Amino acid sequence: MIATLIALPYEIARFPLAVVNQQLAGRLPESSSPRATLDRAIGSVDKVAGSILHNQVITERGAARVERAEKLRRAAHLEQEAAIRREEARDTVQEASQEAAQKRKAAQDRAASGLKEADEAEARAKKDAEKSAAATAASKKAAADKQAARRKAAAEEKKARVEAAAEQKQKAAQRKAKAALDDARETKQSAAESRADAGRLEEVTEAKQQERKEG
Repeated sequence: MIATLIALPYEIARFPLAVVNQQLAGRLPESSSPRATLDRAIGSVDKVAGSILHNQVITERGAARVERAEKLRRAAHLEQEAAIRREEARDTVQEASQEAAQKRKAAQDRAASGLKEADEAEARAKKDAEKSAAATAASKKAAADKQAARRKAAAEEKKARVEAAAEQKQKAAQRKAKAALDDARETKQSAAESRADAGRLEEVTEAKQQERKEG
């Protein structure tokens, strides 16, 4: 009874802050910066006042409010970090896809150019072979065909190598993006757990206060 009477003037002086906090609670989310700042301020004042007044209820109430405000602040920070990582992952996938598409097109253009050159070389070789003497025409034509075939094979092989490299790079970028998304999901889950801890802590604190009042 005496402790309650001693704490009464403080509770009266504290009442306007509690009213402001209640008003903010109706308009802002609990993780918002103004609410978190006010919660920490009220909690800190309660801790100091409880210590001065030797009132354990006020001290514990202040400590619980400060701890809850800190958990909510950390949850908000983790949610923001998760959002940033998700955005970075999306950017990574988009950039990798664009780069792979550009490299694929460049490889196709180079391969097409190589095939065209090979066809032109083959046509020139055949024309030269037809103009040659009958005795050497067959051998020259065969050599020209063989050379053209080698050039075509080389051009096609080069095209396949470049396309395979581009595909591997795209897959690597996708794996990296997936890892970033997984990390973002884990961060968001941590934020949810911190928020849940804050809620449970508030319930336990209120239950303790109710028990003391009833006692």
